[in-house]
Amino acid sequence: MSAETLAPTLVQVVPAGPGGVRDHAAVLQATWALCGRPSHVIELSQQAAAAEPLSMKLQRLQARPEQPLSLLLHFSGYGYHPRGLCGWLLPQLQAARESLGPQLRVVVLFHELFASGPPWRSAFWLAGRQAGIARRLAQAADAVLTNTDHHAAWLRRRLPADTLLHVQPVFSNIGEPACVPAPQERRPELIVFGSASTRSRALARLPRHANDLRALGIERVIEVGPPGATPVMPAGMAHHHAGRLPQVELGALLQTVRYGLIDYPSVHLGKSGVFAAYAAQGCVVLNTASPGPDADGLRAGLHYLSLTHPEHQGMPGQSHAFALAAALRTWYLGHTARQQGAEVAALLDGLMRVP
Repeated sequence: MSAETLAPTLVQVVPAGPGGVRDHAAVLQATWALCGRPSHVIELSQQAAAAEPLSMKLQRLQARPEQPLSLLLHFSGYGYHPRGLCGWLLPQLQAARESLGPQLRVVVLFHELFASGPPWRSAFWLAGRQAGIARRLAQAADAVLTNTDHHAAWLRRRLPADTLLHVQPVFSNIGEPACVPAPQERRPELIVFGSASTRSRALARLPRHANDLRALGIERVIEVGPPGATPVMPAGMAHHHAGRLPQVELGALLQTVRYGLIDYPSVHLGKSGVFAAYAAQGCVVLNTASPGPDADGLRAGLHYLSLTHPEHQGMPGQSHAFALAAALRTWYLGHTARQQGAEVAALLDGLMRVP
């Protein structure tokens, strides 16, 4: 039987350890399993690659020498190196191509490109080297995926014109219920989850929006995640820290709370797993980030509330806010995990038929 008639083995490569990227890969693997398509996940670090190169790991997954493999490499620089300098991935990928030859096709999914920051932060000085790694990985791939139009625009300028490039906002790692309670059936509370730093940034900006929060009927904020700094709440607003919660419990909690809090630039909302979870669970999203251009099919005032946007200085009524949750969930249902799983599998399969 030739390689062309064999269904390729699907393999994902992710950074070692827990995190949103690993969760994303796990959801894809689960969607493929539901369709009767087994797959493999390789957790890769520089130390692990030194002990056993990626090429050898892939060869062990081949049932026979002619077995084709389609590899989805999840890229987030800081996942593979503490300073985002994961240039070691390139020779690992090149060696795997040389070892497996035409039996291997590679797709790189860019969750991130490179960091940025002010001159007093290391990201400012490392961004150029990080960008170079991202560019070379993209150019070494047979196809490229990413999660925002912003990332896609950067990649298109650096890829050959015939390279396949697909854009899909991330799906929720906290579940995708078939139906959700309407906002008016939920408690008028505000929830925030994610890393300690991103939660703290969003919570620190709440006091300046106290009047708007009260107009929406919000009297309590629920914080989910590992302990962080104790926030200063607007006058008369309670704060409850629920700690870490399993994904199932977090998903259930999101369906009881009316509002979800985030502090994220508008051009990057498509890559936020927290934003995706709010959308999938039917929450009204309040964004405390500075206003920016609309992107990824999202519009401030139509899909979420931008608390700092001039047009929202007079906060709309609750009925308008409720409509936003419905519009956001409709937007989300256009790119669910099951839909994306099918599309990515079709892409990986199709590449094997390309000479």
